[in-house]
Amino acid sequence: MSFAQNAVIAKAKAVCGHALTAEDYTQLAAKESVADVCAYLKQTERYGKALSSVNPQTVHRGQLEAIIRRSVFDIFERFHTFDHTESRAFFKYIVMELEIEQILAALQSVAGGESMQYIAALPMLLTAHTSVDLPALGLAKSFTEAAAILHGTPYEKTVCPELIEAENTGVLNFCGIERKLYTEYYMNMLKTAEKTLKGTEKKDIKRLILGVIDMKNVVTVYRYSRLFGMGAQGAKAAMIPFRRRLSDEAIERLAAQSDISKIAAELDEIGYGLQAGDIPQTVELLMDKISLDYLKKRMSLSQSSSVVYFAFMELLGTELKNIKTVIEGVRYGIDGGAILEMLII
Repeated sequence: MSFAQNAVIAKAKAVCGHALTAEDYTQLAAKESVADVCAYLKQTERYGKALSSVNPQTVHRGQLEAIIRRSVFDIFERFHTFDHTESRAFFKYIVMELEIEQILAALQSVAGGESMQYIAALPMLLTAHTSVDLPALGLAKSFTEAAAILHGTPYEKTVCPELIEAENTGVLNFCGIERKLYTEYYMNMLKTAEKTLKGTEKKDIKRLILGVIDMKNVVTVYRYSRLFGMGAQGAKAAMIPFRRRLSDEAIERLAAQSDISKIAAELDEIGYGLQAGDIPQTVELLMDKISLDYLKKRMSLSQSSSVVYFAFMELLGTELKNIKTVIEGVRYGIDGGAILEMLII
């Protein structure tokens, strides 16, 4: 392993060493206002600098979330500048994932006529990195107008045919668009790994990416088989079409289960077990927690800078998701214990 790779691994692990702890989340969940949450985060090593000039008594929920998101993205940008190994090729996927999130949110606002809500929540940090005019997309008055805005962007071929169809039928195939966007996202990521990496490092990062896809696909299997009544075949048609351990037989078994504990047992059989703690009440949270354990283990054991970098990306994204859950829970007066049950820890 090169000195540069060692440096990337050491820096990534040091950054993750400053992650919020279970005790931090317990304290945050017990707060009574967004101002109290801000004041606590202001005292942490992770977010103290970003919040140093913020007055907790005047900050509102949207501002706090935007500052925290900006802080996490700044970590990625600094890391990208520092990283001179092959793993730096994966930085663009941080931007791409944010773009996909915002395109989907914008299309929902177009379909629901809620453009002002979308604009208010739009992370402006993306404007310097994206080729998509996200504010204009969120303000589009029709699917045809949205398609025109996406013309010439990397998402034109994926999304525009669906928007033209929606203009004709009046129905937006949102789930289909989401599947196509994430299929392209992961396909490009796997191609980058194939092109830029060699040997064990390429094998390990592809296994990690496919493992993360497996966990997202388990949620799809549950939703389509149990909530939509479409069974294993319908679920497979809706899945991101890449797998690691999710064989056809495993999908059939998972699709036949409705009890979360039995789903957890099936997953344990194929190597995706929950390491500790009680079984969550939802499949989504179960998969998030299994994914967290999986990523932490890979980051701890791997000597590949690309594997560590990818795990680092995902773990920071999980922390951001947890903070948003805390802020929303406190804002709406949800009991602290109930908030903790919703967190990925």
